[in-house]
Amino acid sequence: MKGKKSTVSKKYGVVGIGHAIVDVLADVEDKFLSDHELEKGMMKLIDEADVKVLHDKIRSAARESGGSVANTIAGLASLGDSVAFMGKVRNDHLGNIFEKGLNDLGVVYCTKKADKGSSTACCVVLTTPDAQRTMNTCLGISGTMGPGDIDEKVISQSRVLYLEGYLWDTDEAKKAFLKAMDTASANRGEIALSLSDPFCVGRHRKEFLELLEKNTDILFANEEEIKMLFEAAGFEEALEKASSYDTIFALTRGRGGSVILKGSSRHDIEAEKDIMVKDTTGAGDMYAAGFLHGYINGRPLDICGRMGNLTAAAVLSHFGARPKVSMLDILKESGLEK
Repeated sequence: MKGKKSTVSKKYGVVGIGHAIVDVLADVEDKFLSDHELEKGMMKLIDEADVKVLHDKIRSAARESGGSVANTIAGLASLGDSVAFMGKVRNDHLGNIFEKGLNDLGVVYCTKKADKGSSTACCVVLTTPDAQRTMNTCLGISGTMGPGDIDEKVISQSRVLYLEGYLWDTDEAKKAFLKAMDTASANRGEIALSLSDPFCVGRHRKEFLELLEKNTDILFANEEEIKMLFEAAGFEEALEKASSYDTIFALTRGRGGSVILKGSSRHDIEAEKDIMVKDTTGAGDMYAAGFLHGYINGRPLDICGRMGNLTAAAVLSHFGARPKVSMLDILKESGLEK
């Protein structure tokens, strides 16, 4: 059963659960992608041996705490919201980078680091001159997250539980996903889901539709993901199918802005103007941060969507998935935040 808004004040605005990943960021030419048989703009799962090959070929790279939902939670923290994150890392160098990246922003990181098992997950993000990013993810220990890693007390104290579709790729993480949803629903929390990636939707379309019907209050997706979910030939056809669900759809369209849909109510929000796009990494994650910030603070859905557009734009003009400027100041300058 979908969550219903609680009238009781809760400690956290949003608690996120997702893969705990350290991003390894590098600029490459298109030829690098073709040489390594990588499809531009997509995410590919790789193993530790593949990671080593890519590392050996990359001239220089930055390392930052990352992961889709973790990025969104970091964005919410920078906007002044009370948030927490659950995701599994190893007690190693990358695990320490991940934890510090969240703690420095004020995020409550509530998953104990493992002393054995695979290494902390990493994602080699390759950005080409056209600002497209191609992601190569080694899930490492992150993919072993299970029900025992779920802190039910923290979830019970959250207004919104935010989950990433990538968690559906492993059986243990799926069990953790379902346990978290049950806990949120039992405590009158709302559930938000990110579809994560078109290939992820392709792998789990039927199950995602079931989650949408029974458990999902807010769904985040881009144009390709929502078309794949509903097996629609075009975006408008996907919206028509989405309108039959009792769910808020927050849908991004790149330069086409975003669309917020709930039943027959639709808001088309133009993209921000005059943005110098250097890297699209994290734009969708920051869109979710802006939208959820507005949502948990009681703003109308169209304003939530505008906030999402603004926070997404904040990461487009530099490399990396997290903003280098104050998103709160950006919202204040826009007049959307006091």
